[in-house]
Amino acid sequence: MTQINKQANPQGKGIVGVVTDLRQQISRHVAAKDHSQILADYFTSSLVLIAQYSFKPVMGVAYYLYFREGKWSLSLIEPEAWTSSPGLFFARCQLNEDRTWCLQTIADWQSSSLLAAEIERLQTDFIASLNNDHTFLEQLPFYQSNLNYFQRLGAYALAHSLQRSLLNQYGQQHSTMLSARQLLLSGLKQNKLLLNNLAHNSDS
Repeated sequence: MTQINKQANPQGKGIVGVVTDLRQQISRHVAAKDHSQILADYFTSSLVLIAQYSFKPVMGVAYYLYFREGKWSLSLIEPEAWTSSPGLFFARCQLNEDRTWCLQTIADWQSSSLLAAEIERLQTDFIASLNNDHTFLEQLPFYQSNLNYFQRLGAYALAHSLQRSLLNQYGQQHSTMLSARQLLLSGLKQNKLLLNNLAHNSDS
């Protein structure tokens, strides 16, 4: 008889603990947002969620996003406190009440060829992933098996937030029928490049 090996939960969570964590990620304070803002929040927040980290981010705490050897990492340690280089510092990050992320990028990140190329690559991939006729809500990251536990919690929280923002702004019929391509084209009308949305978040 073939033995099936179940993958252990690396955080040691039972089903009750997982459900509790998921419920805690759902924000009760989600504002209505138009297509452009939803698109920008989705892209910006995704930058954080692809980073490596092994803790549960909370509101009111500053985190720091670094890029090194083709990988992103999110840390509680600010750039000046490191004794060895963690990589290129890109942005100071904070988790918003609605579970999207705010990034305050360094002022001259576009002058770094590595950072500029990586952000442009991520933007291109992000746009390509939404350039289809599936509904936008179907493609939100409610569950991402390739992410670790805390990243999956963050992705679930982001998906729920963006869904509520769309529903609050446009209602059930529009939101459930809207294709990913329609939202993409509408959202990019005001901001031709998501790169510009990200740069405008910088005040450093």
